[in-house]
Amino acid sequence: MLLYRTGFGKGVPRRPGLAVSILLAFGLVLCVGLATAASSGTNGDCESDLTCARSTKAAVHHEFSKGPNISDWRLSAPKSGVLAVSVSTSEPPQSFLDPTTGMEFVLVPGACYQTAAADGQPEREVCFDPYYIGAYEVTFDEYDRFAAATERKFPKDEGWGRGRRPVVNVCVYDALNFAKWLSRRSGGHYRLPTEVEWEHAARAGTMRAFPWGDELGVNRANCDGCGSQWDGELTAPVGQFAPNGWGIYDVVGNVGEWTCSMRDPDPDQSFENCDSIFETRRRAYRNGGWSDDAERLTMSFRDWNVAMRRTDDVGFRLVRECVDCKAGAAVQPEALVVQQRDRRAGGAR
Repeated sequence: MLLYRTGFGKGVPRRPGLAVSILLAFGLVLCVGLATAASSGTNGDCESDLTCARSTKAAVHHEFSKGPNISDWRLSAPKSGVLAVSVSTSEPPQSFLDPTTGMEFVLVPGACYQTAAADGQPEREVCFDPYYIGAYEVTFDEYDRFAAATERKFPKDEGWGRGRRPVVNVCVYDALNFAKWLSRRSGGHYRLPTEVEWEHAARAGTMRAFPWGDELGVNRANCDGCGSQWDGELTAPVGQFAPNGWGIYDVVGNVGEWTCSMRDPDPDQSFENCDSIFETRRRAYRNGGWSDDAERLTMSFRDWNVAMRRTDDVGFRLVRECVDCKAGAAVQPEALVVQQRDRRAGGAR
């Protein structure tokens, strides 16, 4: 079970109550206020006013913090009393379409990792159950349905078009409210991924820099210098490039993706839990975007921004928790890829 972390180090139930609903509404107001300030253009100094910059590349001071990097970890056998690497014993579907928006979700095998010791912190084990993750970044089409249904302002598309392009100019609270709305409309529990969940899904069992190898190559993604028709100019419609080994698209380039994790994780807390939504400061996002160069596109790349900030190069994808998934035997990274591929070849999708 995934818990949200509080500032007091205790988990609170993941399902939102009245206080959480009020906080989400308050966060939305803050997002709107920041967006208004950004559009007003009253302050042209984007280094001192983080609300006015067009993109995070121009505004954020890149203080790379010590968050999770799975390439430094290893898959491990679980310790006594700790949940084993998770696979499904009830064979839930390997993918499904959300009934409200039509978004496709892909089942990601769970895992246990042994973290690397660093900065005086000992190794520890991070375990999580299988979960579903969006095969694509949330698009304008999908987000606009939510905005229309809840009578909120539609995010700007920068003149690039809406439709199947990934939604941008959304803050953390926009994403959380979208997930809350979808949970009520479709059933189940939708949320932002943790950093560990995002990277585990993006890597699809490999420890290479990119899903296809250690070199960026040409026209494999949308970034500044990737060799695509959208390079350094605008977002691409989702799914224009080959997916990773588990059928997940755009884990390299196009837009950065919000997570529910903090920029500087509390060493006394667990990487597998979401941080409290009452924490409005620096939130981590993963993946580089259309305006970023190659060094910001590796699957271990992380950056941050304040939770209320909206930019034209950060969007999100969602996780849906898998209620039918249970613990099973440990598997190695390569086996995760083979397992998923075999199930698809057998007609499970």
